[in-house]
Amino acid sequence: MTTIVEVSDEQILRALLAEEDVSNRAVAQRLGISDRRVDEVRKRAGLPSYVRGRRAAYRSWEEAFTQQSEPVDGGHRRWTGPREKSGTPVVRYRTAIQTAYRVAFRLHNGREPEGYVTRSCKIPGCVAGEHQQDRIMREAAKAGEAA
Repeated sequence: MTTIVEVSDEQILRALLAEEDVSNRAVAQRLGISDRRVDEVRKRAGLPSYVRGRRAAYRSWEEAFTQQSEPVDGGHRRWTGPREKSGTPVVRYRTAIQTAYRVAFRLHNGREPEGYVTRSCKIPGCVAGEHQQDRIMREAAKAGEAA
């Protein structure tokens, strides 16, 4: 005869929070319930989905950017992280990849860039956020010159 044990959502949540990175399957097996039930509790609690395999090295775009670049004289920033074959500095965060220029722009300006991002300084490869311009900024600067 099989005994059915009732497991509360609170017990599932405690099991999910007991370890830093635990799978739904591990919790389900430990508690004798379905993976689906654990997933439902995880979603209701607003916990991130468990990702199998290699973990992200960084907790945010900002952390990934700052850990892979360093400040240099004159308010510039040098990229020390990975680059594409073309030499463009790239930031990898979780499963996404963006150029360091776009990430720097977004972190500094608090918005997504419009169009291409270009440097406003003359230092090759500078990834300082305040030295990045998008189409809107270039057009505004050009309009100011024409006035």
